[in-house]
Amino acid sequence: MGDIDNEQDLNLMLHDKTGALLMLNKDERKLIKELLLMTMNSGSVKDFIVKRLGDDYLQVGKKLLESMGGA
Repeated sequence: MGDIDNEQDLNLMLHDKTGALLMLNKDERKLIKELLLMTMNSGSVKDFIVKRLGDDYLQVGKKLLESMGGA
């Protein structure tokens, strides 16, 4: 395998609890990253996520954002 010049051009592979894989292109990653940034910086959105999904999902969002190169 050769060197990878730009990691941003790679498709991000995600999987859910069922084991299904989700391939995201560059534009999809950009959108999800921005949505996660907005989410993690909004108290009301974080409260909604906790109420709807539970505390664990804030950590899921944080880890996903970090894996995408976010803060």
